[in-house]
Amino acid sequence: MKFNRKKMRDVETGRAYTVFAQRGFDTGLMYFTSMSWLSDNRHLVLCARINGNRQCSYVKMDTATGQAETIADNRSWAGGVVSADDKLYVVRDRLVEVYDLVTGESRTVCELPQGCAFHGPPSITADNRTLGLYWFDGADWVIGICELETGQVEPAATPRFSAPYPVANHAMINPRNPNLVFYAHEGKTEHIPDRMWAVDRTTGQSRNLYRHRTVGDGGELGEYIGHEMWAPQGNELYYVKYVHSPLKPTGVFAVNVRDGESRHLNGDYSYWHAAPSPDGRWVVADTFQHPSRIVCICTTTGHSELLCTVRRWNDHPGHPHPSFSPDSRRIGFTLAGANKRLQVGVMTLF
Repeated sequence: MKFNRKKMRDVETGRAYTVFAQRGFDTGLMYFTSMSWLSDNRHLVLCARINGNRQCSYVKMDTATGQAETIADNRSWAGGVVSADDKLYVVRDRLVEVYDLVTGESRTVCELPQGCAFHGPPSITADNRTLGLYWFDGADWVIGICELETGQVEPAATPRFSAPYPVANHAMINPRNPNLVFYAHEGKTEHIPDRMWAVDRTTGQSRNLYRHRTVGDGGELGEYIGHEMWAPQGNELYYVKYVHSPLKPTGVFAVNVRDGESRHLNGDYSYWHAAPSPDGRWVVADTFQHPSRIVCICTTTGHSELLCTVRRWNDHPGHPHPSFSPDSRRIGFTLAGANKRLQVGVMTLF
């Protein structure tokens, strides 16, 4: 299999990038919180031949040539994560599967009981020893982990949020502390006053990491928040306060997981998703508008730089979802071509 390559240059910024596409098919990256790159910073795991049910083939592609090989067919878009030791972990119904991206070997890592189902994407610690997972057991949403050495699945929290927003999702294990697992109270952000949670596996206790501020005498919600991702050192959690929030400023923020103090990075654009670089120096973000802007933000100064502007879809899997390579020098993102088919862009920043 080979992907067509096309060199592009943004007309506003002059930044160059390469687009990879398959004629007649939709191609995308995985979710922005999941590493898509191998450790060589050259090969990418793509979601190829995405269909209307968000099923796809996972392929390993060489960004230097466009040459690719199929890893697995009929898997869910955004159901995987690449580890630092070049293994692809994929959730599939009751299973977690692992594919060695170097040797080609594969096996089942763990399995849930009948009636349960994992939801993606999974997450993984920096030492490649523990997966962060979440699943539905037929009655409740469960936050948990899998110890990769033994394949043991361990529930950590069963949040049981009240209707009409009972879902707990976006579970992400802390990259440096396997005992701390983030999860989100899912729902319409205008109605969720307690979006960000974490469970400490040593105590079994969950806590709300950031309590949204309110406005007016009636205590109306003033901050609409979402799209969280751990900082690489695990000390902070990045998130976006959406531009239509009543309380300003809006934009990209980071909350300290120990004391709940939040800092504002940048509000220059109507941000949507924000992913920190593995070296902790940068955040790359996309924006709501059509077309979507992709922006790089310095985590120390808060300065933003527009990288490029791309077409997008309104719905998954067509959001740009930009994210970094392991060496923090390249980004990948999903974009829509002139024919509205999804493609993957790769840009070298440094």
